[in-house]
Amino acid sequence: MEGYKNIFDDAENKYKITGSKFDDFRYARDIYGFCINGGDIDNQALSYADTVNKNLCNLFLQQPKSLIGYKGHENEYIKIDDLDSKHIFILTYLFDGTDLSFNRIVEIGGGFGNMSRLSNNIVKYDNWDILDLPHMLELQKFYLENEIKDISKINFINAHDKIIYKDNIDLVIGTHSVSEFSWDIFLNYFSSIIKKSRYFYMGYNKYCPDPILISNKVDYILNNGFKIIKNFDYTEMPHGANVSYTLFKNSNL
Repeated sequence: MEGYKNIFDDAENKYKITGSKFDDFRYARDIYGFCINGGDIDNQALSYADTVNKNLCNLFLQQPKSLIGYKGHENEYIKIDDLDSKHIFILTYLFDGTDLSFNRIVEIGGGFGNMSRLSNNIVKYDNWDILDLPHMLELQKFYLENEIKDISKINFINAHDKIIYKDNIDLVIGTHSVSEFSWDIFLNYFSSIIKKSRYFYMGYNKYCPDPILISNKVDYILNNGFKIIKNFDYTEMPHGANVSYTLFKNSNL
């Protein structure tokens, strides 16, 4: 059960040849393709976010967004694009009902840093850790330094390093990352990070990369001390992806 390991490996190997492509990263699909997508506003996702918590949704919608990553394509800039819309729903559903205050948030697979940008000055935290591949960490640091300026509370952690958390974590976020890991990598992250968190938020496509792999991961989480607090399933239109967003609570902490 390899997940999307080959895609991540291919991107990392390509990066070793080409180097970073910060200025137009939104179009550098050879090395960043698994974390970017094009398209206009996703009204379906924003409608769900508005229904869940209108005020919180509006706060995310008002977050500033620059032209970073659009070099040479400035005329294609969209303030709220497809990915922004989906991230706004993901964050609205996650943080609805919380006091928006955390000690440590760990984001496994941070994309280009978009969820951290959207959460800036809305979600309060002492530490926001992003665990990712080295070339993605470079992109995230560049993006967030330019978008939100003060990144003193954001920690960029190399996924290739041995990661040890001695203290408990408030929240681990793994949206369309943990679900795509191979089974052995998933087990490693679960034992070293997820099981040390009070809450774990996972977003995933029910059938990708493999429905059996996805089902086994959810079962493993539930059989190892976690219970489901809330869950939101829907079919993304127009392409029909069956996605699920689930918040788990650690019964052992």
